[in-house]
Amino acid sequence: MKADEFHHTHPICDLLGLNLTHPRFLLDHIDLGQRQDTSCRGDFVKLKEWGLSVVMCKGGPAQYDYNFAALWQSQPERRAGRPDPEQMFLSGIIKNPTQLVLAVLDRFLVDVEAHPDKVLLVRRAADLDRAREEGKLALLMGANRSDWFGDSPGVLRMFARLGLRMITLGQSGRELGYDGSDEVRSGGRMTALGLRLIEEMNRAGILIDLAHTNEVCALDIIDNSARPVIDSHSNPRALEDSLRNTTDAVMKALAARGGLLGIMPPISRPAGEQPYTGVPADQLAKTITYIRYAVDLMGVQGVGIGTHFNTAVLPYLTEGLLQAGFSEADAALILGGNYLRLLRQVLPA
Repeated sequence: MKADEFHHTHPICDLLGLNLTHPRFLLDHIDLGQRQDTSCRGDFVKLKEWGLSVVMCKGGPAQYDYNFAALWQSQPERRAGRPDPEQMFLSGIIKNPTQLVLAVLDRFLVDVEAHPDKVLLVRRAADLDRAREEGKLALLMGANRSDWFGDSPGVLRMFARLGLRMITLGQSGRELGYDGSDEVRSGGRMTALGLRLIEEMNRAGILIDLAHTNEVCALDIIDNSARPVIDSHSNPRALEDSLRNTTDAVMKALAARGGLLGIMPPISRPAGEQPYTGVPADQLAKTITYIRYAVDLMGVQGVGIGTHFNTAVLPYLTEGLLQAGFSEADAALILGGNYLRLLRQVLPA
């Protein structure tokens, strides 16, 4: 079976598909509803053409200074944006992280609202079915880090009301409640504040993402979350020794509680982020090796795909899985079915 036929038959999901803090979006504000033919990066049109059903779109508290903005103009991967883009901020006053996240997600929602014929923002589980019935791409809105909501359950609830449905708890170092993957001295368990905010995320229907947390903290979150959690974009540390990757202990704990590991394909983007014409055979083979290891350790129900904003590789990966001997049923679970099951457990009804 070819990838296009498989993607037409089965729901395909990317646990991390659109990077809302990329400079092409924050500086140039490209219109995600317009096809960008010269880039391998996804947009609403290409994601649908690639056969995607559900895509997580994630932003965070990012801001590019004027020096970077000037350098960005000459980068080969830059694409022209809107003819007269509104500046995200109208002055150089230093912004707080909550304001940054609101501004980033606003830009995304502007594009979602401009293209109701193409996409549907998923706020509750029933929206997954509605998007499929209407032939639209289902989009989930996520955020990076936890510093922007600090110690306020009310801020979390306000963002949940806006439609926020995933939080990657950290990137590096210590947050108020959690330790990043590069923090190995502290002991790593959640603070009492972290535990309280995990409970609030459970109640609000926000998916908890362990990516970038250290092993001790990840195990503590898994144990204390009332709902399954994910690691949206990591690889087995046993095969790729990096603090950023996921240990066998965390993988087993995720699987035991109904959670999911999103394998991040180690497939490089073409130079200048040009469209793919193929993928290197060795990189595809390494991806299959990672997936097979995770399936053997966690069971096929515990594995998904989080491309880390490289959704264009999914058609190649689909054919790679089938050629490697994965059954159609197992490939369908890995490429989307497992994520849909978990979303129905976590999102509001």
